[in-house]
Amino acid sequence: MKIRDVMKKDVISIDPSTGIHDIYRIFCEKRIGGVPVVDKKNNLLGMVTKKELLDVLNPDYFDMVSDFLFIDDFGALEEKLESLPSLELFIAEDLMIKNIITINENASLMKAPALMNKHNVKRLPVVNKSGKLVGIISRIDICHALFRGKGLI
Repeated sequence: MKIRDVMKKDVISIDPSTGIHDIYRIFCEKRIGGVPVVDKKNNLLGMVTKKELLDVLNPDYFDMVSDFLFIDDFGALEEKLESLPSLELFIAEDLMIKNIITINENASLMKAPALMNKHNVKRLPVVNKSGKLVGIISRIDICHALFRGKGLI
């Protein structure tokens, strides 16, 4: 079985200028956790997931602190977030992961979970031989393909 046989072909994607509020709205309305970022020619530029949306809210110094789990009350941080007027200035281009892992539409299906596990991702953008976005495959797509025919679902 090939990736092209299992992937979702009707991909929800965004352009680099899509604002953070619109990205959040897409996640909620479509019940998805990540969107590819593409240019006008459907070239894959990056990926925005819920993780990137939440990373915007974490202070930069969290990256320097190895253990902040001893802090029980993040109240001051939450109050600061409520008064953060610049949140709407973030766009997909600012948030997206640029070095993303992709899979070719002609790859074997079992390559997808191997890549997902190796790189700790939940979904892979699917590209054709020209590097254009043609689909997306997630863990549940793979599970459906592997288990439906076995009478388990």
